[in-house]
Amino acid sequence: MTFSNRLFSFAIILLTSLLISCGTESEDDTRFYRFTHESADINYTFVAQTSDEEVIAKVEEELQKPFAERTMHINGPIERGQVDYNGNWSWHFVENQWDLVSISVEVCDGRPSFVEQNLDYWVDQVGRFCPWSSRVEAEINR
Repeated sequence: MTFSNRLFSFAIILLTSLLISCGTESEDDTRFYRFTHESADINYTFVAQTSDEEVIAKVEEELQKPFAERTMHINGPIERGQVDYNGNWSWHFVENQWDLVSISVEVCDGRPSFVEQNLDYWVDQVGRFCPWSSRVEAEINR
């Protein structure tokens, strides 16, 4: 076998390995979290998904606290479309683009029902949702 044939074979093996490894980022890494948004007259829930390790660490840290001591809320871009894990709403947080934060600007604060009622405004103008009264409630299985 000539050097060029061996180099070609090595390149094929390397390329195949690379393609296989790119496909291994599976849904197994994705986590789903239910958030609750409490107000004086009604409570809402919604679900967000992520595979971002930093966000997962923040969420897991919050879940270790008693519910009354959880102070961080979700903040991130939303998009149109009902997804199976967030079936009560015609919108959802963009996967891996949301975060858990302590402070957000007021313009993106609101109730999930406000987003539902005026989805075009929230998606096209505000561009994100950061309900200050939301708290992570639990990790859920899908």
